[in-house]
Amino acid sequence: MAKTDVSDPKALKEAVRKYLGEFPGDLICALQLWYEGLGGQGVPTPAEMAAIESEIAEMPGFKDVGGVRYEKFGVQKSYKISLAQADVKDRKMIQHIFKRDGFYKEPDGKVLKVITSELWNLRCFEFSGGKLVGPMIKIHPESDRAKALVEVV
Repeated sequence: MAKTDVSDPKALKEAVRKYLGEFPGDLICALQLWYEGLGGQGVPTPAEMAAIESEIAEMPGFKDVGGVRYEKFGVQKSYKISLAQADVKDRKMIQHIFKRDGFYKEPDGKVLKVITSELWNLRCFEFSGGKLVGPMIKIHPESDRAKALVEVV
């Protein structure tokens, strides 16, 4: 993913709207969006955080809910989307579908071990010869690739 130039208001607005339009969760913070949606690396500056928060706040249906503790990010100012009741029933608890430390086989026979199961992605490694091999693989939990995984018992 190419890094979005946060100092360019038009590019930032487009990237935030695209990411949040596809985001499967209902709670987000600017730091999560920085890393997962904008390709950010390192620590964003206060000005970058303010710009991202401003864009999230302007998104229809998103409401500032104050500080929320995240496992990866600590306490962050967060925004929650107001979901219609019909949308709520369609959302799945990804953690119940893909088990942390679970093994899943892809159609090509490759076995993956899920290291982290989050709303926005599965973080996996290929498992071969009794150990993890290769780089970390990120898979969106609602993608065709994720739907094709079969749990190895």
